[in-house]
Amino acid sequence: MDLLAMARPASLDRGSRISVDDMLFMATAEAPQEPSGRPSPAAPPSRTQSRLWVLWAPLSTAAIVALVFALVTNLASAPAVLSPPRTNQELYDLADRIEKLPAENGAYWREVSIDGGHLSSGGYRLLVVGRRETWVPRDPADPVLTQVWRQVGARPATAGDERAWRAEGAPARVKGHCETSGPCASIPVADEPRDCTYTSRVDSTGTYPNRAVSDFTMADLAAIPTDPDELVKQLRAYHVIWNDRGFTQPFEKFLPTTASLLSMPLSPGQRAAIIRVLADLPTTKVMGTVTDPLGRRGLSVDFGGAGGSLTYSSKPRKDLPVYYREILDPQTGATLSRVSYAARTALGATKGEVVSYQARGPESGWTGPPASPPKGCKKRR
Repeated sequence: MDLLAMARPASLDRGSRISVDDMLFMATAEAPQEPSGRPSPAAPPSRTQSRLWVLWAPLSTAAIVALVFALVTNLASAPAVLSPPRTNQELYDLADRIEKLPAENGAYWREVSIDGGHLSSGGYRLLVVGRRETWVPRDPADPVLTQVWRQVGARPATAGDERAWRAEGAPARVKGHCETSGPCASIPVADEPRDCTYTSRVDSTGTYPNRAVSDFTMADLAAIPTDPDELVKQLRAYHVIWNDRGFTQPFEKFLPTTASLLSMPLSPGQRAAIIRVLADLPTTKVMGTVTDPLGRRGLSVDFGGAGGSLTYSSKPRKDLPVYYREILDPQTGATLSRVSYAARTALGATKGEVVSYQARGPESGWTGPPASPPKGCKKRR
């Protein structure tokens, strides 16, 4: 700071203790002496000495300024270079978090699927819920357990719907629109699905029941690459299988469907690779944080898949167009729910309202062997 003060012109700092004359004196105090003589301290300097002092003073001042400039330059931190955030940065951040998670262990992969949808009946709406549970062994020598609830449960969708249902006498069974010309089957009004049945059998092939992307065994799923480039190569092989089933969409349109892998028994590193590949797609868009139909907070993502429609009746034809979102667990990257929303206001639904969903139950994940026989379930013949 003293060097800075010395280098500052007095004209810019009228109150400074150091004037230009002071700086000149300080700069010339160490000026070299003439080697040829030893003048007395009181003697006036010779004209030659004066010229040397006058030349030395500005050179010394310039050196001081240069030194100060070098110090300030070295002390100042370089400005930070800020890179603009990438599109879908939330997905890349999610992948970075989850790939560090430890791999889970267990003899069985338990998958609980809860389906929900709305039913209009008698001036009110009900939420219709079904449930299916599958225990898939890691070792194909162990039996696969499948539990199915034959009758779905229906309950009033909102407090207002419950009041309307009670005003109608609180019927124990309700009917909705039919997609067939025959009589509609009634649905029991209950908090949970009823009439559980199960099967338990050994599948020596080790086939995984979800065929949304390809035909997998548990070993196939365990071999899915964790490197995004290698993963894309593997996805191309799945695309061939997909097209062999009769679908003729190009690879770019097939890729959004691979989000279904995020609900399957994969390691954190595999899920991270899938999320990075999907985040790179031009059709992918993060929609923000939402609450899924089971009340869990998650990241809502539009992977760019085609929309669809829900058929409420066939005669006359009544369809409601919908669009889909995947809701991902912010802690694990796994799918929490796949939700369809009304694309327009029609047939008792408001635009943007949840009209159906498929959610993974909170019990899903790696676990030990299931209870046999399952409590409350009858063996299916």
